[in-house]
Amino acid sequence: MMLKLVLAAGLAMSASLALGDPRPASPSPPIPAALAVDYPGVIDLKVDVSDTTRKVFKVTETIPVSPGPLVLSLPKWIPGEHSPSAQIVLMSGFTVTADDGRRLAWRRDPVEMTAFHVDVPTGVQSLTLRLEQPTAQPGGPVRIAVTPNLVLLKWTAVALYPAGYEVGRIRIRPTLTVPAGWSLATALDGAETTGATTRFAATSFETLMDSPVYAGRHKASFDLDPGSPRPVRLNVFADAPKDLKATPAQVAIHRRLVQQADRLFGGARNFDHYDFLLSLNPTVGYLGAEHQRSSENGYSSAGYFTAWDTAFTGRDILAHEYVHAWNGKHRRPADLWTPDYTTPMRNSLLWVYEGLTEYYGDTLATRSGLYSPEQMRQRLALIAANAQATPGRSWRNLRDTTNAYIMNSAGGTGSTSWLRALDYYEEGQLLWLDVDTLIRERTNGARSLDDFARAFFGVDDGDMNVSTYDFEDVVAALNTVAPYDWAGFLDARLDAHDRAPLDGLTRSGWRLVFETRPSAYVTAYEKDAEASLLTFSLGAEIGWDGQVKEALWDGPLHRAGVIAGTRIVKVAGKPYSPEALKAAITAAAKPGASPILLSVKADDRVRLVRVPYHLGLKYPGLKRLTQTPDRLGQILSPR
Repeated sequence: MMLKLVLAAGLAMSASLALGDPRPASPSPPIPAALAVDYPGVIDLKVDVSDTTRKVFKVTETIPVSPGPLVLSLPKWIPGEHSPSAQIVLMSGFTVTADDGRRLAWRRDPVEMTAFHVDVPTGVQSLTLRLEQPTAQPGGPVRIAVTPNLVLLKWTAVALYPAGYEVGRIRIRPTLTVPAGWSLATALDGAETTGATTRFAATSFETLMDSPVYAGRHKASFDLDPGSPRPVRLNVFADAPKDLKATPAQVAIHRRLVQQADRLFGGARNFDHYDFLLSLNPTVGYLGAEHQRSSENGYSSAGYFTAWDTAFTGRDILAHEYVHAWNGKHRRPADLWTPDYTTPMRNSLLWVYEGLTEYYGDTLATRSGLYSPEQMRQRLALIAANAQATPGRSWRNLRDTTNAYIMNSAGGTGSTSWLRALDYYEEGQLLWLDVDTLIRERTNGARSLDDFARAFFGVDDGDMNVSTYDFEDVVAALNTVAPYDWAGFLDARLDAHDRAPLDGLTRSGWRLVFETRPSAYVTAYEKDAEASLLTFSLGAEIGWDGQVKEALWDGPLHRAGVIAGTRIVKVAGKPYSPEALKAAITAAAKPGASPILLSVKADDRVRLVRVPYHLGLKYPGLKRLTQTPDRLGQILSPR
């Protein structure tokens, strides 16, 4: 019997070998690790963005090379993006030609698809790369870059670099051609313009990638620090000249932003000049991205200046991105610094990088006058109310949300309150309000988070190199301001599942309340979003067309089976309108009232829904706690 079993096993093994056991494929060729050595020679890069009709970018890049295997990489892990964000989906028309005229074959890496393998023949000293690629269109995965009046150029989308070298050790000389008659703005140095073409001085590949360009038909520039040896400029691009007309008072507010930042960080500046790049274009929309000597900013309303008193939500974006010159660009979490754009980044300290920047950005926006103190209190009330209405906290802590961008879960599901997404921004802001007010309380007002800003970020004046920090560095610096168990304090709040971090709000002398009428900030938010903010009553944000944009998980509408993507077509038998829905919510709050009756359309069918909600309209606000010092007022006061 044993012999039969052995023979059977042998036959089975032979059959298996004959059929072929699964074997792993051979590993792909390695991508060279970045070395701290200078790349030999200077890359020449020419980019033509003048075709705004077909929205095509044309690129010619000449790279000095030596014979042998070469890997060319498109930037993938880009500082400030917090995720792999290569615009590889648009990269096209790619050819490689040797200096003797031969066209060379390239092979895309089968794993790292932003990398391209090329074999350089003997005797070849340079390669010319060419791209002819479309730009982003509405509804696509990449930010809009071209409109009839505006071009936003991110060099990361059009330039490749030779792998195996730290990107700060690769030299490149860029040239840019824009539409005739257009103006441009960028932090790049040494601009020499002939007609529509501008040639810049040679710089490092790292600096080039960190220096986007805005070009447009209509531009205005404002000197925000007159006479400074390290100038700060606001460069604004709009679709019409009338939208560029800033009043002297508005310019003065932006100048105060620069002054208040200097006072916050003790006068230290980690740049030799700085350019705000701001687009006022609804197609490009709202955006913000930080760089060492500039920032990309977009305002979805053309009325940034002309509708100053009513279109003010999101006006903190300039302050936020400016703070990043200190927190994020010079001082940077250690796991967010990499020697090239292929090495993956890690986001464990985004609650410092972004959360603290959100806190300082809103603070500076108010101290300078971009927000009034009342507008800031209204904004803070909305932030606190959103944090309180986050059921996803029960399973996912704040610390884990720092992975959201890498996981590509930054929204778009209509269930953000349950999944959680970029909460490290605004909930991180509440965390740092907690820290600031605790320092003020424990030191009887003698110290604050401003002292931390000067000690931790306001250092190395004039130094534009990266200086990294970790959790222990943050804790140690906080202890120099006010001794306390900051490690335990921060860990407890980052890992909490029980409640929103509203202690700092209470300690600041204010508490969250709900009112029946929206604040001016909520009204402006609704106008900008073209939606009714009913999150804290019916449990949804609903477009003016009746489309449910976001449904609060386990909120009244959600419990009734109405989720994001559903459209409300009737309210109590009458055609939908925002006014009709708000009236129905108010009527349902009367004693003995029936549930709210809605006709909703989803999955190609219309059904009747009864929503048993009877608490009326609710909008967030702040109420003063008179027994507690008004620390919030102290925080928001100009220095």
